Amino acid sequence: MNDILEDLPSDLDNPFFTQFRYSKVNGIGREEGVTRRDPSSILRVNDIYYVYYTRRKTIRKIREGIKNLSEQDWMTPVTDWDLSEIWYATSLDGFDWHEKGIAAFRGPKESWDGRTICTPDVLAFGNRYYLYYQAVAFPKMKRSRNVIGMSWAESPDGPWHRFDKPLLKPGNQGEWRNQNGDDETVSIFGDWDSHKIHDPYVIVRDGKIWLYYKGQPMGWHMKNSGGIGWGVAFSEKPEGPFIKSKLNPITNSGHETCLFPWGSGVASIITHDGPEKDSIQYAEDGINFKLVSNLTLPPPSAGPFCADKFSNTKEGKGIFWGLAHLAQEETKEQNSFLIRFDCDLNKVQKRHGFKNNDVGFNEDVLLSNDLIASND
Repeated sequence: MNDILEDLPSDLDNPFFTQFRYSKVNGIGREEGVTRRDPSSILRVNDIYYVYYTRRKTIRKIREGIKNLSEQDWMTPVTDWDLSEIWYATSLDGFDWHEKGIAAFRGPKESWDGRTICTPDVLAFGNRYYLYYQAVAFPKMKRSRNVIGMSWAESPDGPWHRFDKPLLKPGNQGEWRNQNGDDETVSIFGDWDSHKIHDPYVIVRDGKIWLYYKGQPMGWHMKNSGGIGWGVAFSEKPEGPFIKSKLNPITNSGHETCLFPWGSGVASIITHDGPEKDSIQYAEDGINFKLVSNLTLPPPSAGPFCADKFSNTKEGKGIFWGLAHLAQEETKEQNSFLIRFDCDLNKVQKRHGFKNNDVGFNEDVLLSNDLIASND
């Protein structure tokens, strides 16, 4: 045991250890009645930063638990990201943002992407730009199978052209215990990603497009389901076909995907969900990840600025900053918004003040109702 401990770097010496600093942003921050969440990784084109994100503004507030399909309409969202589309904003400094409008639209109402599109990531490849996103058909139910869709453009400002079929679908299905209704209990488990695939995230590596994604099995809340994890699929072209890795799932943790080239490998920020949550993991081959650092308050749904994300590099430099979201549906305020995070996860340059491991919380946080279990 002592030999193992001696091999582990201290926090000060560990290049994967960092604290995070959070800042408000202008233009895409908190706004009454508007949800902004799930920022993409950030592009820089001609010294202008671009970010793409889930945006919802509905005339009605969220109504959870709609069990009668006849009650589900096209104006009342079921979740914070329901009835949303992909918008974008630009910035010169990463703090002051200018919201430009819709990038990718939903498909026709009766289509596979007609109800909502959300959680985007962006790819710059060749002379085009590609938006990958999660897509849901009507009706939006617990049993709805989510897929990955795509739109492309010749400029980061668009216009964007919808690809008319999903790029990636869930795996082989299991069997619902009750064939009617919307209960998620199963009698037979399917593949690890049999129910939904979320959070597409793309890196160019080894001359191919690597599309990482979060997978959720049918009956994911049940014992022995395997829970939520990540997978990866590969393609020679942005429009596919994408072939899932036979080694999937490649993690057993992480609620949202966030990865970046690091040296000759890939590093990932693992947020809440799973036994290895709140950590950074690293894989020399981009697949076999191992835990290399624990984290405190990592950025939710992080979209980093990573200059070499699409360069097919073997000398990945890491990241300094990006955008994240505060998901307000968890506090019933129902309108999420974007914030900025800064960190020290760059392999070449270092930043002062991010290695402090003596971080405490004040009374407002420790005695918050959000952290105290209810006795009801």
